[in-house]
Amino acid sequence: MRKLIGYSLLIISCLTWAVMPVIPFLSITVAQKASWATAVFVFAEVTWWLAMPLLGKEIVEYSKAAWRRVSGFFSGNIEPSEMNDLPFNDKKDT
Repeated sequence: MRKLIGYSLLIISCLTWAVMPVIPFLSITVAQKASWATAVFVFAEVTWWLAMPLLGKEIVEYSKAAWRRVSGFFSGNIEPSEMNDLPFNDKKDT
């Protein structure tokens, strides 16, 4: 049940982030757009950080490893062949 709630919050957070780029194109006042953008941002962050402890240490480590992988690849510190050595790679040596 804990993981179900955690993944649900994570999905809600990601969907909320997907709504953010739509806000500037709504036909409401600038003040209302700012208010909506702020509310959506806060809601997305709260749901994300509520999901993290519910999903446990594994998802936190997975997120950190994914960030290191992406940032290392784009900064040139990690070669594509080295990505198999990162902790979240599910390929098992047989």
